[in-house]
Amino acid sequence: MLFDLHPKESPDELYGRSEEIKEVIRLIKSGNWVAVLGPRMIGKSSLLKACRKPLEEEGYKTIYLNLWGIKSLNGLLRVLIESLNSSKSLFNSVKDLLGSIDEVSLTSSGFSLRFSRRPTSTLFSIFSIFGRLKDRIVVELDEIEELSSASPQLLRFLANTFNTYRNIVFIFSGSMFGLMRMLLEPSSTSPLYGRSPARLFLKPFSRETSVNFLKAGFEEHNIDVPDSDILEAVEELDGIVGWLTFYGNSVAVRGLSHRDALKNVFDEGGKLVLEELEHFFRNRDRRRYIVALSAMSIGASWSEIKHALEIKVGNVNDAVLKGIIDALLSAMIIKKEGEKYSVVDPILRKLLLQSSLH
Repeated sequence: MLFDLHPKESPDELYGRSEEIKEVIRLIKSGNWVAVLGPRMIGKSSLLKACRKPLEEEGYKTIYLNLWGIKSLNGLLRVLIESLNSSKSLFNSVKDLLGSIDEVSLTSSGFSLRFSRRPTSTLFSIFSIFGRLKDRIVVELDEIEELSSASPQLLRFLANTFNTYRNIVFIFSGSMFGLMRMLLEPSSTSPLYGRSPARLFLKPFSRETSVNFLKAGFEEHNIDVPDSDILEAVEELDGIVGWLTFYGNSVAVRGLSHRDALKNVFDEGGKLVLEELEHFFRNRDRRRYIVALSAMSIGASWSEIKHALEIKVGNVNDAVLKGIIDALLSAMIIKKEGEKYSVVDPILRKLLLQSSLH
């Protein structure tokens, strides 16, 4: 169902992304690693999950890892083992082999993992077993930038996998900062220099696609919604498929009126946006970023952003301002059109305009 709030699991469930699925499959079959980029709520997780079925039909074994909140290689190992236990085809291929690794044991409920004092070595050992299989394996790492604190070890591991095991291909998702930037723009000293993944950008739905998406979803529920309500929702939610889905679910599943459904999206979505923004602000000058974002909520040029910062927080030199803008662009929180910078997410824009961030 289009208005199911869970990430979609198959191409049939994923609306409006058939060309993107085809492109991912094409790149993988060509031997490329792939980075799926886009702002939050744009459908990156759904795209990764929906690609698994057609990849398996092409003969690949796939495994999906959700890395949100994972900050260490031991955390990555834990998610990897959990995902292996739910990936039946790959589990069956390695169940008699992983027991040779000291930190991994096979129980009646699947693999279990003991805390590893040498997580990089454990990771190498697991993937060396994957690499010795005759199967072609696709490993999907969702929210890869979460592992930025472990980037030196992870980059070495990825480079070793790239150089050693041609049967293993990775798909990454995230925004263009932290570890993702190191993957896509490696320095000459990086172990992944010259091995950057192919990029696939997920864009917001067009106005027409947004309208058709909502109409198709309401048709699944046999609900007749006035065109005027649909058009207003599309204008308010600006092509961000996650918010369009939430609106459709609020009307079709929860039975809210159009007006209450929009309010619900902004109220509940606002909590998620604030949580994720605080996540982004970690180890950054929160006050400066909020002032800059507030200026960009209505669209602002470089000089206008700088003027706003100087009024609210004092003198800010060009190097500092460039760092703020580059970080926000990389995280896909803002976009640049012509000489103007603006906030991508309509809910964040509204929060900023209402001065709900302090």
